[in-house]
Amino acid sequence: MSEAAATRRRATTRERLLDAGRDLLAREGIHGASVEHICEHAGYTRGAFYSNFSSKDELVLALFEREFADLMRRLEVAVDPSTYAGMGPGDALSAIMDRFLQLRPPDLDFYLLHAEFQLRGMRGDIGGAEFNELWQTVTEQVGGIVQRVLDELNLRLSVPMSQVITILMGTYDTELHSALVNDRPMDEELLRVTLPGLLLAATEPAS
Repeated sequence: MSEAAATRRRATTRERLLDAGRDLLAREGIHGASVEHICEHAGYTRGAFYSNFSSKDELVLALFEREFADLMRRLEVAVDPSTYAGMGPGDALSAIMDRFLQLRPPDLDFYLLHAEFQLRGMRGDIGGAEFNELWQTVTEQVGGIVQRVLDELNLRLSVPMSQVITILMGTYDTELHSALVNDRPMDEELLRVTLPGLLLAATEPAS
């Protein structure tokens, strides 16, 4: 096998292990999902696991890095200025939210994973400090994206960005939580209308 083929095979194995970890961690929790169960779910041996990750904790760290990288990629696509050129602020923000929901449909597994990661951060478990640091980076990146959109729409915030991000992300998470505990689909229409409305309420014309 060539070096390039071996590299591709290793990358495929790693992704399948991460996919299996995602499924199991969302359903069984970080403590409940064993390395053996993850290997079984992915269809690999323990040897394959340990050739990619030194421990389950390393897989957990790699998983939430992958999840947040995917979240940010999809958000960047959703805010492409060419897709809302010529629209008024309200319509533009609604179009961005609609596109984001299409690119990343509501995912209760992600909510459960995020809850697991948050608990690690609050408890100071292995990986908790790394999660807290990454989450801070994510919120800063989201703030940067929101600022770029507002600049495109010639709007400026009338309240601090940190408060806006807390409100927007908190509203999204609250709806996810409600959908999860009530065993129902997320109210996407609520998000399409409410999140843009909340952001507009915190802005004013820049000039």
